[in-house]
Amino acid sequence: MSLNPSLKSLQIFTSIMDLGSLSRAADNHHLSESAASRQLASLEGQLGFALFFRDKRQLIPTQQGKQFYREAQRLLYALQELPDIVEDIKQSQYQQLRLVSVPRLVRQIVSPALACLSQRSPELKIHFDVQPMRYIQRWLAGFQFHIGLGRLPAQHSDIVTERFASLPAVVILPKGHRLAKRSELSLDTLQDEALISCFTQQTLLGRNLVSIFNLAGLQPKPTIETASSQQACSIVASGFGYTISDPLSGHDIGDDVVMVPLTSDFVFDFAFFLPQSSQSPPMVREFADEVRGVSEDYLKRLNAEGLTVR
Repeated sequence: MSLNPSLKSLQIFTSIMDLGSLSRAADNHHLSESAASRQLASLEGQLGFALFFRDKRQLIPTQQGKQFYREAQRLLYALQELPDIVEDIKQSQYQQLRLVSVPRLVRQIVSPALACLSQRSPELKIHFDVQPMRYIQRWLAGFQFHIGLGRLPAQHSDIVTERFASLPAVVILPKGHRLAKRSELSLDTLQDEALISCFTQQTLLGRNLVSIFNLAGLQPKPTIETASSQQACSIVASGFGYTISDPLSGHDIGDDVVMVPLTSDFVFDFAFFLPQSSQSPPMVREFADEVRGVSEDYLKRLNAEGLTVR
């Protein structure tokens, strides 16, 4: 099947998703509503599936539409970079770092590493995006970014990985919980507590949670399932239940939660993800070195808090 969607049709589609209506998208692109509708219909015709359900004058994204939105964003993101790239090349000042990370690494690891790198190399232009793990490998394989940071394992044949940190599994409890002062906790001890977890079949963390329970000969029975560990920790911080994760999410929440080591040999491995067939610019290595330094400091913090890998 040959696909050749126009740039305008992709822009109209993403604007509808972003702004919530066809009329707003049309205004945003200085088009009539009928012209914008024709662009959308042309795109759907080429794709071979509907991007929206039509409910009177309202457009409701289909599941396929939601999936395609991510890919359209990726394509438009790359095109938006072109003017800056061309201008930098003209001025012979083409120093750029494009990176993407999973959300859980942003505050504790990536942000301080970027701050150090920017202070040392103020002429460097940095483009930083945050995406779920399921998108990072595909975007890197398509050369949209120089480097990604996420969780192992890698599942894309065109990606190479370099591990930079292994973090322990911890139990995250509300502050003041009756189990919060234990030196460690087993899953057996937690059987009467409400488990807050990620969607077990849809996320890597959810699958990891299943593995942790299976290693103990148990099955997870979550009371509440959420889309991310940050959401799970937020519920715990409100005073209900517990969740299991690496320490990053707990530290992001702050003093409203307590982390206790889990009696498990399971570890969370974090790694750099790099396109296999491209030569990394020097700034990629400099950034990776900053991340390793920040990660070493973070591991020292975990050691001081009694949250080391078993």
